[in-house]
Amino acid sequence: MSYIFPLWITLRKMALSAQKIPRWFSTIKLSSFINATQLSKHVLRPGKTLHGSSAQPLMSSDNCLLHWGFKTYRTSSLRNSFQPTNSSSQENNSSRSALLPSVNEKSQKTQKIPNFDSELSLEELEDLPPLSPLQPISEEDAVQIIADPPLPPVSFTLRDYVDHSETLQKLILLGVDLSKIEKHPDAANLLLRLDFEKDIKKLLLFLKDVGIEDDQLGTFLTKNNAIFSEDLENLKTRVAYLQSKNFSKADIAQMVRNAPFLLSFSVERLDNRLGFFQKELELTVKKTRDLVVRLPRLLTGSLEPVKENMKVYRLQFGFKRNEIQHMITRIPKMLTANKRKLTETFDYVHNVMNIPHHIIVRFPQVFNTKLFRVKERHLFLTYLGRAQYDPAKPNYISLDKLVSIPDEVFCEEIAKASVQDFEKFLKTL
Repeated sequence: MSYIFPLWITLRKMALSAQKIPRWFSTIKLSSFINATQLSKHVLRPGKTLHGSSAQPLMSSDNCLLHWGFKTYRTSSLRNSFQPTNSSSQENNSSRSALLPSVNEKSQKTQKIPNFDSELSLEELEDLPPLSPLQPISEEDAVQIIADPPLPPVSFTLRDYVDHSETLQKLILLGVDLSKIEKHPDAANLLLRLDFEKDIKKLLLFLKDVGIEDDQLGTFLTKNNAIFSEDLENLKTRVAYLQSKNFSKADIAQMVRNAPFLLSFSVERLDNRLGFFQKELELTVKKTRDLVVRLPRLLTGSLEPVKENMKVYRLQFGFKRNEIQHMITRIPKMLTANKRKLTETFDYVHNVMNIPHHIIVRFPQVFNTKLFRVKERHLFLTYLGRAQYDPAKPNYISLDKLVSIPDEVFCEEIAKASVQDFEKFLKTL
C-alpha cells in the first residue's frame, strides 16, 4: 500500500521553510520563490513523499538562479493519501492520469524556476551565519545607498565635526563658542567623545540648580570648558563646602557666575584660600566671606599679586594695617590691581594734590579710577582756582565727587563752568 501527502501539507512545509531563510537571502526577488511554490503541486512524482530521496529535479543546473539548498520535486494527486492496490488499480491509474497534466500542458504552464544544487537540508539552513557586511549586493541596491561624507581624520577646527555631532550642535544652541574651545585641543577632543544626553545634560541641570541662568550657560561653558572633565559628585561636594561656610545660595550663584573656574578647584584649595585672606588681612569670618563674594577671583587667581600689593600698601605707601583693611573691604580690586598703576595713582594724589593718608583711606575708589581722569579734572580745578581738598576749609571738594560723577555734573556742580570750557581746556594739555 502506498500513499502520498496531500497538497496542503506540502504547501505548508514549503511555507515554513521559506520563513527560515536567513536575512542574507533578502536580495532574491520574491517572485521567484512564489513561482516555485505555486508550481510545487505539479513537481512531485506520484507515490513519493516530500522527503523521498529518489525524486529527480525537472531542470538542469544551467538554469539555476540561487543555491539555497532546496531540491525540486514532482507532486502527485490531490486525493486521499490512502489508495487500494488490488481490484481498482486500473481505475485508480486512470483517475491519476486524469489528474496529472499532459506534457504539453506542463510545458505551457511551467515557468523557469531556480534549481538548487546545494545539498543543505532545511534544518541546516537555520545554522547559516547572519548577514555579513561583506555580503555582495546588486548594482540596483548599491546605487540606492546614500552615504554621509566621511569625517576628516585630523582637523584644527570643530566646525568640520558639527554636522556629525549632536553634542556640538546642542552646545552651539546654548551659546557655547566652539572657536574658543578648539584652541584647547584636549577640551576639543573631549567634546567629540561626549554624549549630550549621558554626559552633558546632567551637568547643565547641576549648573542651573547652582544658579546659572539659561542665557548664562553658554558663556560659562565657554570660559570653563574644563568642567566637562569634572566628576559631578566632586562639583556637588565643592558647593556643599561653600554652603557649610554659610555662603547663601545667592552668594554661591554670584561667585560661580563671576568666577567660572571656582567649581574646578578642590575643597582643600578653597579652604586654604579662605584661611589665607582671613589670617593675612586679619579679617573676621563675615568680612572674609563678604570679600570673596564681591571678588571671587581671589579664590581662583594667583596669590602673588595679593602678597605684593599688601607690601606696597604697608611699606611703600605707609598705610596702617587697619587702614588697609578698610580700603580693601570697600574696594576689593585693590588686592589684585597692577602695582605700577597703584604707585602712580598714589604718588599723584598724595604728592601732587597733597591729599593726606586719612582722606585717601576714606575714598579708596581713587585707586579704582583711571589716572588721566584724575589729572584732567585736578588741572582744570587748579586753572579755575577751585582745587581745594581739605574738608576743614570752605569750597571743599571730596575725592569721591572728583572721580565718580560724569563730566556734565562735574562742570556744573564742582567746577562751576560749562562743558565747552572744560573741553577747550583739555585741548591745551
